[in-house]
Amino acid sequence: MYTIDERLKGLPAVKEQVVQLYQSLNQPHLAVPGRSAGPATAYVLGLRGPSGFAVFVYLYLSDAGQCAVYVPTNGTVAADKYQAEEAEALGFVESMGFIMDNLNFRGRPPDEQETIIRSAPVFQREPPPPSAVPGVPMEPGGKPATGQKGGVVNIGKLFAAFCLSFLVSSCAHWVSQENRDKAQSHYDLAVGLISRNGQQSYTEIEKALELNRNFAEAWHVKGILLHHSFGKLDEAKVAYEKAIELKQPFSEAMTNLGNLYMDMKRYDEAIALYEKALNDVLYGAPFIAHGNMGWALYKKGDVKNATEHLKASVTINPKYCLGYSQLGQLFSEQGQEDESCKQYSRYHDACPEAPDGFQKTGLCQLRAGKKDEAIKSFQQCFEKATNLDLKDLCLKLKEQS
Repeated sequence: MYTIDERLKGLPAVKEQVVQLYQSLNQPHLAVPGRSAGPATAYVLGLRGPSGFAVFVYLYLSDAGQCAVYVPTNGTVAADKYQAEEAEALGFVESMGFIMDNLNFRGRPPDEQETIIRSAPVFQREPPPPSAVPGVPMEPGGKPATGQKGGVVNIGKLFAAFCLSFLVSSCAHWVSQENRDKAQSHYDLAVGLISRNGQQSYTEIEKALELNRNFAEAWHVKGILLHHSFGKLDEAKVAYEKAIELKQPFSEAMTNLGNLYMDMKRYDEAIALYEKALNDVLYGAPFIAHGNMGWALYKKGDVKNATEHLKASVTINPKYCLGYSQLGQLFSEQGQEDESCKQYSRYHDACPEAPDGFQKTGLCQLRAGKKDEAIKSFQQCFEKATNLDLKDLCLKLKEQS
C-alpha cells in the first residue's frame, strides 16, 4: 500500500543508494488530491538505506510544477523482499494509466548516473517549476527557481553532503521570492568561504537568515560555524535544533548535533541522534552516522557494538578515512596490534594523500616489532606531509627507529 507523504517534496538520493529507477513513457491527465489537475510523469524509485530497502512513487505535475510523493506503508524491507515491493509500486502506477520504462540506472556509466540525479525531478528537494524542466520553454526574461539552474540542483558539500534548498512548506511567515533568492546568494557565499574565512562566512550566513528566517540549511551552516570555527557550543546547539525544527527529516543536522554532544561528552544523546539519522532511508551519508555512533559507543565502553558500527562505516564507504583510523585506534587500545596495523594500512591505502595514515601505520609497526616496515612508513609520511610539524615528527620517528 502507498500513501502520500505531504512532508516530502522530492527524494534527493546519491547514486550509490539507487537500486532501480523507472520513468513513465506517457503523461496521463491526473487529478491528485491537493494538486492542480494536469498531465503527470511518474517515477518508481528503489533506494537502499542503512536499515533496508524501500520503493517510492513520485508523480510530477508538469503544468503546475507540483509533485506527490507516495511512500510504502510498511517502511523498509529486507533485500529478499525488494522485488515484491518494486512489483507492487509498478502495479500501483500502472493502475493510474502510466506505461513505465526501466532506465537501467545501475547499468549506466557514472557520469550518466550523475546527470540523471542532477536533472530528474524525482531527485530534487523541491519540484522544479515548468521553466526548469528540459523541453519546457522559459518565459522571456525569466530565471530558474531558487536552487535551480537549467533543472540542475546546486549541491554543497560540508562535512556531509547536503542539498541547497528552502523549506517553504513549514514557514512560520511568508518570505518573498526575491528575499529567498537573495538569501540563497548569501548562503552560497557562506558555503564557499567556510573553510577559508570563518568570520566572513558567518557574516554571509547571518545576512541569509535576516532575509529568510525559515532557511533550514542556513541555520545548519550557522551551527557548523559556531561549533567548529568559534567553539560556541551552546549557540551552535540552538542553531542545529532550529534547522531540525524547520526541516524534517534533516539527518545531516541531526548528525552534526550528535557530534556536538560528543564534544560535550553527552554520549547517550549523541547516539540517539545518530540512530534517528540512520533510520532516514534518504540520508545520503549514513557512513558518517555509523562511524560517529561507533565512536560514541566506544567512549561508553561498548567495544563490540562500536566495532560493528565502525566496520559498517567503511563497508558503506571504503574511502572513509576516519573510520579506518578509529578502528586502528580501537584495536590498538584493545591490545590487538596486528588488526590495528591492518586498519591503519587500509587507511593510507584508501587515502594515500593523508600523511598521518603512514605515521600511524609506522607507529603500529614499531609496536609490533616491524622496524624496517616502520621506517618505510615514516619516510612516506615525511615525503607526503605538507604540515611542517607532522613532517618533522615523521623524520624524528624515522631517525629514532
